[in-house]
Amino acid sequence: MRRAPPAGRRRPSGGGRVLRAALAALLVAALGVFHIWSRTRVVAAGYRLGQLQAEHTRLVSEQDRLRIEVETLRAPRALEEFARTKLGMAPPDSGPVWAGTAGKGGGIHLPGPAEPSLPDVGRGRAAAGPAAVPGRQVAFRGPLRAGRAPPRVE
Repeated sequence: MRRAPPAGRRRPSGGGRVLRAALAALLVAALGVFHIWSRTRVVAAGYRLGQLQAEHTRLVSEQDRLRIEVETLRAPRALEEFARTKLGMAPPDSGPVWAGTAGKGGGIHLPGPAEPSLPDVGRGRAAAGPAAVPGRQVAFRGPLRAGRAPPRVE
């Protein structure tokens, strides 16, 4: 003998079972698609990370090379060679020093070597050369190249 189901409860019909099975299959398929998508994103991020690490290694190597090059170029011997070959400079002759006031007359001859000029920090200019401030004392070394006359101070 079969018992009748309780009054508030009915047996699911065939259409309800199919709907539940379809929803379960849809949920499993959605989880599978999400898993595949997330794995491809992880793999793509891994490739990008590898590229960035290779670029970082290359840039660090280039930075080290450039740092060595800068230190090499700062060496006194390299600076002297650069000044001679690229800028056409030469060491000053050991001749007399002419001192005078920039832009004014009254130059005097000093027999000793010239002291290096100190920059004028307040105005952002050097104390000697074309950018000299009128009325400021400057010192000129003898001729730097053969055939060049010492500067006239008027």
